Amino acid sequence: MKEWLTVVACAVLLLAACAEPLSRERFIISDGSGEYSFPVEMNDSSAVYDLSFYTVIDRSPLQPDTLSFIPMTLLWRSPSGRYFSENVYYPADSLRVCYRRGLEPAETGTWVLEVSVDNEPEGMRGLGLIVAKKSVYLQDETKPKTNE
Repeated sequence: MKEWLTVVACAVLLLAACAEPLSRERFIISDGSGEYSFPVEMNDSSAVYDLSFYTVIDRSPLQPDTLSFIPMTLLWRSPSGRYFSENVYYPADSLRVCYRRGLEPAETGTWVLEVSVDNEPEGMRGLGLIVAKKSVYLQDETKPKTNE
């Protein structure tokens, strides 16, 4: 009987190990060009996605800090080849910044996010992107209930 339970437990663990991760992240080390490219998998039409950027900037403690924002140009390419761009400003004193919360892609599939960091600050080690997948059903359960 114990052997049968062990087999069942192993099978359950294997199935859990094969599940898609709820979060993916990628960090690209700076080459000084200020150009970064991230594939963003958004394959589940029943999910929403939270995206966050993160970075580290090495600064001398003896120099005054005058950097407040890092301007970035973001160019999104959809799986079908359509483009969307926007300018954002990354707070220089933050290690991690939420970029989009509850993003529902217009198309499912792998998108490409091209990031151009305008005048990449000296000491910037690179740029990372975290993509967290959330179930739409779980999102609905977290909304406050109203009496109608």
